Amino acid sequence: MSLVVSSWHDVVGLAESLAIPMPANACASEAEYLALWKASLATQEPLDLLAMAVTGGLLADRMAWVFVGGYQSAIRHTFMREAFSGWGAFAVSEDRKGQPPLPGVTLHNSAQGDVVSGYKTWVACSDSVEHVVIKAGAGADAGYFNIHRSTPGLTVTSKHAVANPGSFLAEMSQGIAHLQDVAVGQVLDNLEVVRFGIRETLYIYCAFCAHAGQFYPSQVDVEVCAELILRLGALLKDLPTDQMGLDELKAVDVAVQDLLGQISPNAIDSNWAKDRQLIAMYSPGIQKREMT
Repeated sequence: MSLVVSSWHDVVGLAESLAIPMPANACASEAEYLALWKASLATQEPLDLLAMAVTGGLLADRMAWVFVGGYQSAIRHTFMREAFSGWGAFAVSEDRKGQPPLPGVTLHNSAQGDVVSGYKTWVACSDSVEHVVIKAGAGADAGYFNIHRSTPGLTVTSKHAVANPGSFLAEMSQGIAHLQDVAVGQVLDNLEVVRFGIRETLYIYCAFCAHAGQFYPSQVDVEVCAELILRLGALLKDLPTDQMGLDELKAVDVAVQDLLGQISPNAIDSNWAKDRQLIAMYSPGIQKREMT
């Protein structure tokens, strides 16, 4: 289904079509949020990626799930030809601090064909992901591969068995991927990887606007939330290529930050002081952008 938003009524209509209550139920754990996310999206295939992000935000009763809701759309947009069952993670980070550092992921040939080995040091939703998209190598020789969690040789472990209260996005599991001679298939099309960062931001903003209208209608103007989703959807369809587009990107960012500022810390969970940075942290980079 394709989401067209002209007012908050359209967002409510999406929620009703997916049987999402307004406001949505609380999801204290990652497993609860994943179950709701899967149940809500299972009957709406194919679902466009804007609708997926908005759905993620409507279900997200906290900022950790706002991140997940937008992140899943960004991964799918970047690797459009890939089929994902459940959640995926885009694992790029490698160890730069260890003494000695853990080895990064490299591709090499074996008697069984191409295999990858090494470590990725940040995997979002490490308890729950079914796919890990990894980068092997660097520079022009780098390749990207979509590896199912059940693939022999891949081990994903979480850094903390339980959430660390007060940490950033504390409820979301975060971990490490260890690959040992993991057989890989065809290299993924990586043409959109360079745009992953901006798309991740915009999809997370979409999820946040849906979250704000869903859970704080007494503090924010839901029609502003709907208008921002509309404008974000237009930016995602056509990323800025000229000054007019860049000006719109910056203006939308300012409006999203204004929306963030309208939510009272006294009305929400104890992690708000840190978790609000999920939205605030993207703004400086957007405002510094220039056309090249």
